[in-house]
Amino acid sequence: MMRNLGAFALAALPALVTAPPCQAQGQAEAPAPALPGSPKPYLFYKGQDYGSEAQFNPLTSFITWSYDTLQVPDSFNDFDMSKHWTTVRFDLQHPNNAIQRQGGWNEFVNRQILPFKGGHADWVPNYSLHLLGGGMVFRKNAEWLEAHDVPFPYLTSALLCTAAELLQETVEKTSTKPDDEIADVYLFRPLGMLLYRWDRFARFAAEDLHLVEWNGQPMYQPDYLRPSGNRGRLTNVSQNFVVRPVVAGPDDARPFIYFGLTTLVGLSHPVTKSDSFSWGFGAAVQKAQDPTITHLSGGLFYDRNDSLLASLILNGTDDLNVRLNVYPGITGHASWWAPGLYVGAGKKGKFEAGLTVRILPVGYARARR
Repeated sequence: MMRNLGAFALAALPALVTAPPCQAQGQAEAPAPALPGSPKPYLFYKGQDYGSEAQFNPLTSFITWSYDTLQVPDSFNDFDMSKHWTTVRFDLQHPNNAIQRQGGWNEFVNRQILPFKGGHADWVPNYSLHLLGGGMVFRKNAEWLEAHDVPFPYLTSALLCTAAELLQETVEKTSTKPDDEIADVYLFRPLGMLLYRWDRFARFAAEDLHLVEWNGQPMYQPDYLRPSGNRGRLTNVSQNFVVRPVVAGPDDARPFIYFGLTTLVGLSHPVTKSDSFSWGFGAAVQKAQDPTITHLSGGLFYDRNDSLLASLILNGTDDLNVRLNVYPGITGHASWWAPGLYVGAGKKGKFEAGLTVRILPVGYARARR
């Protein structure tokens, strides 16, 4: 069955300062469109009206970052947010207490910052997601705000990203250690913002690493039964980043690294001057308490000028054997109603399907078991 689904998906897939427009994978591409409030393109926000980028705005970004970890239901949930927030707030108000409860400053540095003694992998997402990825999300939000003439765009973006970080830490408090939010909120997320305020590094990330985000399409699924007896949850929420670095100039393939709670490594191949097909194999996090507990995963991706048009993840997170996303713009190009599609099939007969439209931050999904 998995082989048939994969074959079907392969057939379906091929549908602070401004800077020069980035080229997708080193290929020639049309200049980025003029954005509202500015005729000049930005490093990360391109204002594209197709694919994953057509859905980007600070609200969708806030939702995606905040609830990303719900895709690991064995480790995280949003069932008792008031209690979780009380814990997060207490730890942030008493950072030394939180660090001492988890073994002291040496253990904190070894586990969260620099593994000089080894034995832990908590520092890995701190650098890859909160520093590298989180800093890019901050700058991209600021560029969107600036393009839409919002006052103080970088300050506003910093406040929004910090609020999203606090909400994510609250969701994660189901199972994270007492000092986890200390490292994320006080160290790595602010450092990421400062790093991407440095234009030279931001340009390096955009033009040399070709860093982009390829997120899932958040869906509200009303069938999910919560412990309280109420129903409803967000599904298909995932914050993912991609780098396709320039190695030796344009060629037939580029290195492809996809990272988030699923990490894949493979190649990206040009299909046309604007379109690319990418594939990768790797691992999906199974138990977030230990990032080394994973299972084998794979993925197929089709994008246009770095904006994701379709993706297929096999054996990824959320107990899904298959996760298919088709983004707005393949049909209804440039229209407000341009639809996006999500299909997830998992273990024990789990099946979800959802639909969204371009202007909505969250779509609607139904489930069957």
